[in-house]
Amino acid sequence: MFIEGLSVRDVCFLAVVIIVLLGFHFRNKIAAAHDRFRSRRRLRYSGISEPTGFEEDLENGLSSNYFDLHENISNEDSRAGLESNAKTEIKKIMEQNNIDFDEARLIYTRRQMKSNNIGSNGEPLDPRAVTFGNSRE
Repeated sequence: MFIEGLSVRDVCFLAVVIIVLLGFHFRNKIAAAHDRFRSRRRLRYSGISEPTGFEEDLENGLSSNYFDLHENISNEDSRAGLESNAKTEIKKIMEQNNIDFDEARLIYTRRQMKSNNIGSNGEPLDPRAVTFGNSRE
């Protein structure tokens, strides 16, 4: 049944060693999963809800001195926070280019303006568009 020369005791010892080595190798992931589990459980029983909306955006680094979410949180703004698609795209820009939130938000806004046929000065690029004022001189 077993490889010749290995007893049940040897196989069990080998299995325990492998489990311990895997546990040691993945200890950070196991600890993070355990912390998340404990935090959710603690929040559920304490009556405190998990951060949502602007609090979650603030925790994810989607705030700066120029785009401050603290006022929204202190005023108990009931909105759902920043737009989901925009958050995802801005986070991706931040990670890919290794830049801060303000620069990533600027890149995202410029891309959105370009996709909507709006120039960098905020005016429409459509030649049929009618604007009032002296801004095209």
